[in-house]
Amino acid sequence: MTLERPGEALRRLRESLDLTLKEVEARSRRIALARGHKEFMLTAGRLSQVETSSSTPSIYKLASLSQIYQKPFADLLRTYGIEVDSASGPYASRGNDVEEPRLALVSS
Repeated sequence: MTLERPGEALRRLRESLDLTLKEVEARSRRIALARGHKEFMLTAGRLSQVETSSSTPSIYKLASLSQIYQKPFADLLRTYGIEVDSASGPYASRGNDVEEPRLALVSS
């Protein structure tokens, strides 16, 4: 059994939405402008690199992809082997305390 690389999963997701690399770039540019932070933008070349190699996008770029692909951020993290325990929410309130999110690496 061959495991799908994260970049391949992202490409499959993009293609299932009939989005081109340039369309994702344009959408991420709008997100970056709206958030006032250039790190949210992915160029078509950078996205191609992520999809075809073992290159990993930054958390900002992954957040943009989550919005563009209309997938929960935790689902995209999972493609990279990171599980977020969201049973009680990432920052669920426990009285006056805030519980830190629990992260677990998923073994391949």
